[in-house]
Amino acid sequence: MERDIVSTNLYRRRRRSQRSADGADSLFSRTYWRARVQQVSATRGLTPQQRARLERLFESLPFPVLGEE
Repeated sequence: MERDIVSTNLYRRRRRSQRSADGADSLFSRTYWRARVQQVSATRGLTPQQRARLERLFESLPFPVLGEE
């Protein structure tokens, strides 16, 4: 019985981390984050390092899903 509880908890944790990685548990949508990174990228006075970091961040964000807002 105890082993079943442990394996169930591990399964739930694993599923939760997968959803988080996929953005399913994200407070904000992918569309929001992509727009936000683009907005910050347009800020004047960013250093080349900051611009490069924002570019990498933007490229790492998944494309929005159709119908997602």
